[in-house]
Amino acid sequence: MTKTGIMIAGHGSTMAYNKGVLEMQADLLRTKGFDDVYVGFNEFSIPSIRETAEEMVEDGFDEIIVLPFFVASGLHVTRDIPMKHFGLPRNCTDGTVEIEGKQVHVIIDQPFGEDPNLTDILAERIEELRIPGKDTRVIVMGHGSRLDFNSSVVELNARRLEERGYGKVYVGYNEFNEPKIEDVIPVMIDDGAEEIIALPLFISLGKHLTMDVPGKLGIEDFSDGGIVRRNGREVELKYAVPVGADPRLCDVLVEKLRKYQ
Repeated sequence: MTKTGIMIAGHGSTMAYNKGVLEMQADLLRTKGFDDVYVGFNEFSIPSIRETAEEMVEDGFDEIIVLPFFVASGLHVTRDIPMKHFGLPRNCTDGTVEIEGKQVHVIIDQPFGEDPNLTDILAERIEELRIPGKDTRVIVMGHGSRLDFNSSVVELNARRLEERGYGKVYVGYNEFNEPKIEDVIPVMIDDGAEEIIALPLFISLGKHLTMDVPGKLGIEDFSDGGIVRRNGREVELKYAVPVGADPRLCDVLVEKLRKYQ
């Protein structure tokens, strides 16, 4: 009889935030009746995805469902998880590999960025931060990727927010894609923004959100906002928290797992 275990797979970080978010989501998943939940990381954090897989095999599992806790696919999901950690072909989502001398069936699911729950979370961030009556402009910010997946997810969520009545929603990227965050903020001010809400479509805080993105927004590192200036105008910018710790994302994981029951 097949014994199936679940691994939430994350990017990892030199800071503790990413690991904390994954462990929180794993704890939530256990409260929903999924007892055999592990976490593993692509880089920086421990244990690695491979190390977690080996631990799961030692615990008696011969089938592993990998839930990539990523906003979007990219090289980490399409290349690193299958190839580096499992020895499977690139883009492989289902295969059998040898781990610790045992044949193990590995299923790699997809990231959650297209799920409508993510747009719900972003809309809630806006409602928490905006001041009624002001011309509030919103930017959805992505990491960026050499592949198209990240920009597609960022743009999809921006369009969904527009459909919910939040006016023109801008997009910007930390790297790889255009437009860059630092190029979009001046445009938002020139377009008449009285306040700006910056929504990071990221899993957790880390080097990018604490030290890279703030400077591109024109605010202090490790801050939650500030005043940005252009052509004699001063506009308050509010910097929202990332999405990964929201409990609704655990519900998304539950829906994914139901496919395999």
